[in-house]
Amino acid sequence: DQLRSLVTGRTARYGGTTILVTILFLAALIAIYSVVKGRNIRKDLTQVDSFSLNDQTRQAIAGLALEPKVPNIKIFAFYTSAQASQKDQDTILFDDYAKTSNNKITYEFVDPDRSPGVAQQYKITGNGQLAVVPLDANNQPLVDKAQPVSLTNQENLTNAIMRVAASGNFHAYFLSVDGGMKLADTGNNGLSQLNDQLTNRFNWKTQEVSLIDLTAPNSTVKLNDPTVDGEVLVIDGGISALPDAQVKFITDYLDKGGKLAIFAAPMNGDSKPTLATADNLSTYLYTNFGVRFANNLVLDQVQAASQSPFYPAAIDFDSTHYITKDFSGTGQQAFMIFETPHSIDVAPTAPADVTVSQLVKSGKDAYAKTDPKVLTATDASQINPTDADPKGPFVLMASAENTKTGARVVLVGSQYTPTNQYASLLSANVLDLELAARSLFWTTKFDDFFSKIPQLQTAQKPQDQPIVMDSQMARTVNFALIILLPFGVLLIGIIVWWTGREKRQAT
Repeated sequence: DQLRSLVTGRTARYGGTTILVTILFLAALIAIYSVVKGRNIRKDLTQVDSFSLNDQTRQAIAGLALEPKVPNIKIFAFYTSAQASQKDQDTILFDDYAKTSNNKITYEFVDPDRSPGVAQQYKITGNGQLAVVPLDANNQPLVDKAQPVSLTNQENLTNAIMRVAASGNFHAYFLSVDGGMKLADTGNNGLSQLNDQLTNRFNWKTQEVSLIDLTAPNSTVKLNDPTVDGEVLVIDGGISALPDAQVKFITDYLDKGGKLAIFAAPMNGDSKPTLATADNLSTYLYTNFGVRFANNLVLDQVQAASQSPFYPAAIDFDSTHYITKDFSGTGQQAFMIFETPHSIDVAPTAPADVTVSQLVKSGKDAYAKTDPKVLTATDASQINPTDADPKGPFVLMASAENTKTGARVVLVGSQYTPTNQYASLLSANVLDLELAARSLFWTTKFDDFFSKIPQLQTAQKPQDQPIVMDSQMARTVNFALIILLPFGVLLIGIIVWWTGREKRQAT
């Protein structure tokens, strides 16, 4: 009877049911796991996508897979044996990079303790660092173009991949001229932010040069160098005309298919021509490319930044040209600021084999003055428009290309367009830095070399809200956590025990 009761009793029935449910539950888990693993189904539950690519990265990496000119890329991860758990975690992320790029991106783990020479070769200074390297046609790493990643996270790694993918051999030579902007200057009128964009984001080589450097017999700078993918000569500013011999050097360079971008200095107060408006360069540009700078000052009292007529704002962008097409039709959501600009004359008929594009135009309420005294005027009547003043819209930025020689030029009416003061306003949809950089990309055909360069912006990551408290609040929190909470739980436990004891005694 006891045996039968043990087998058929209530305890056995409940116990058997529990065992059966447990077996079925485990079988279901095994089946689900098999399906998920077999179909490679993944779901990253971390807040910052530690194990998988976020949407922005996935779109950028997928774009690389479609770019035939982008080289294969390899990630070298330098992890020691003590970092096995981190290695396992990052393997999942690296696999996602490889799969999304259609295996254009591969990876390899290297133990820096066992291979110190490899770590030194890639300038690795600590365990857990990465090196992102382009591969040549034989899938051999190009060590000199490696991009180090000190802190392993998705944003840093993806931006390093973008830089490597765009690492063609492109040069920008900034000509040193009187009153010109300086490449390394970090002040408002410097070009350090443009330089940072070119060198750190797009892996360009930049250099400040003089015409003496360029024309010297033993010069190390060779324009129209066939060994580079693209180069451009940039002139930003210039308060005085260049000698004819130096202008001839520039025009000879253009006649051979050279690339030139000019950001014009404003009118001189003494009426003398600037570098951009001097007859020797201006006549050549108009004759050979159908564009030139007018010796004037464009003002606008209606469509202007800071409510100053000396800062005309422009929202009229060419809808077909690479430099401006992404911003056409955006209305006032995106605009350029042209500080004390010249207008640009465009020939009614372009020269043979030349295509001219009027990239950016001022508003219709703009007007132009040719008297340089307006720059120092203190009386509003000297600044206000008159019936004799030419009226807008004016061309403030233009490009021209000779399809036969391959020469390309971009003229920008203000020398301040690529400077730091406007670069810092990019987040406010001021496009000066963006269009200055695109001008250099177009002249060198960098846009063809890498038709769409994804740029991974800093993602907004979930963060814990910081708690700021004074000393009184800190004492209150300490009392609640150290005294009230534990002793409160103890008191509740005693009350529950005492209540249960009385009920048992009553029963």
